[in-house]
Amino acid sequence: MKNEQYIYEKPIIYIIILILFIGSVLLYNASSTLAINIHNDYSFFINKHLIRLLIGIIALIFMYNFNFLIIKKYAKHILILSWIIMISAYFLNEGSSTRRWLIINGRNIFTTSDFAKLAIIIYTASFIENNKNKISNIKSLLNYIPYLIVTISLILYQPDLSTTFSILLIIVSLLIVSGLKIKHLVFPTFSVFFLVLIKIYRTPYQKNRFINWINGDGNTQADSAIEALGNGGIIGVGLGNSIIKEGFLPEVHTDFILPIIGEEFGFFGILILFILFLTFYFYGVKICKSAPDIFSSMLALGIILNILFYFLINASYVVGLFPTTGLPIPFFSYGGSHTLFNLISIGILLNISKYTNIYKYKYINYE
Repeated sequence: MKNEQYIYEKPIIYIIILILFIGSVLLYNASSTLAINIHNDYSFFINKHLIRLLIGIIALIFMYNFNFLIIKKYAKHILILSWIIMISAYFLNEGSSTRRWLIINGRNIFTTSDFAKLAIIIYTASFIENNKNKISNIKSLLNYIPYLIVTISLILYQPDLSTTFSILLIIVSLLIVSGLKIKHLVFPTFSVFFLVLIKIYRTPYQKNRFINWINGDGNTQADSAIEALGNGGIIGVGLGNSIIKEGFLPEVHTDFILPIIGEEFGFFGILILFILFLTFYFYGVKICKSAPDIFSSMLALGIILNILFYFLINASYVVGLFPTTGLPIPFFSYGGSHTLFNLISIGILLNISKYTNIYKYKYINYE
């Protein structure tokens, strides 16, 4: 059993280490010009990124050694805590144009929607396990929907439409995999779609962005990104030789770091990124399938879908398939909050693998 115990944990650890290393190098490369122009320091962004990575790795190690059953026991409490934090941001951020951040003493602590996203995934996994034999029962579903609606409403009105969309995509995927009949999602889907349309209509910049995307014009970021990818060709122009990052494309170190990678490393560079994330997904699914209970399995699936969907959505809006959403590439884009909660999620995923191995060793080998 000893040789099998870390069969899924080790590959994921190696993949994450590789992603963090490559991501840090590429982030420094993409952000150095902006950093010197704004802060007179080439390493300004990468220094802050590395500090956040260190905090995230500590959080990962903590969650890996945390009593996994506590997460399961207090799933609803964790979700309600995320609501309290999101609501508190409305009062603590008085005078600010955004309610996405929890700001204390003038400092951005973290993006509240990142915590809420993890919380609703945990709660959904708990709901699926508690209703495993009646997941398509309307009464059971009606008991769950209010928790989902409150969560996405608080996020939608921050405003954060992109995170709302990604959460719905993850949750719907989990419910369908768990056995929920698609016909039961028709009314909730139309209700949420109507709510989102109202929010888009009442938020001018979201309305203009959506209209421009529908009409196929006005998306200068996507146009510049596609130009950069085309300039990279098959093998790219080489590390540090990107033209588009020299002030021609905003947010190159956050939302639009992918075009810089494509320009400097070409098609093969982008292909390597896809291979890394798909390999992570492959081993994550193995943890999901081997988990000893439904909660662990659905939570593992939610975590890996979250990371994979963010990567795929970012890649899609970079080339204009989706309207620009602002969703980052996990572990590559600059930003402490999403990096922190992604590393916490990885810690939970590894914890599930450890919990599975302990369960199998205790209850199967000595049965």
